[in-house]
Amino acid sequence: MENTNIENKTYTMKAYKYDGRLHYEQPLQLEGRFRDHLVLSGAGGRKLTHYTRDAVYTFRETSREFFFLDRWYTAALVYGGHGEVQYVYCNIAVPCRITDETVEFVDLDVDVIVRAGRIEVLDMDEFEENRSKYGYEESLVARVLQAVDEVKSDILERAYPFEDVVLNNSKP
Repeated sequence: MENTNIENKTYTMKAYKYDGRLHYEQPLQLEGRFRDHLVLSGAGGRKLTHYTRDAVYTFRETSREFFFLDRWYTAALVYGGHGEVQYVYCNIAVPCRITDETVEFVDLDVDVIVRAGRIEVLDMDEFEENRSKYGYEESLVARVLQAVDEVKSDILERAYPFEDVVLNNSKP
């Protein structure tokens, strides 16, 4: 871990659309800063400002969120009231950019969710719509589809951060 003074450090997570517009943001607490990723946690009651929808959402659940410099997805483990993982939510995204106060990424529309033992791929229709709207290059389209396969494979293989130890670890 590179940053030893992590207690009470807040990061702002910022997601952008492909054209550079801020899509949504929320405050998250630093759990760990590593060479190739950040681990942040979201407290119950936190607010997510969604600029694209002109709305503010309040999350009741807590989460542990993983932001990678070298993977084309983010991962959020969302915890229930007894500390169990309720579901896993992954954004397909351009690898993150991390500063001392922010983690930023370009959200590429597609989401992968694991709930009740089932893997679901969501928002392919939104991806197709934005593919046309933003003029996604064929190489980007191929990379997004590859990322969907990678995250599904990582989940099935219990690769980090989806390993049993993490999924069964209750939220502190």
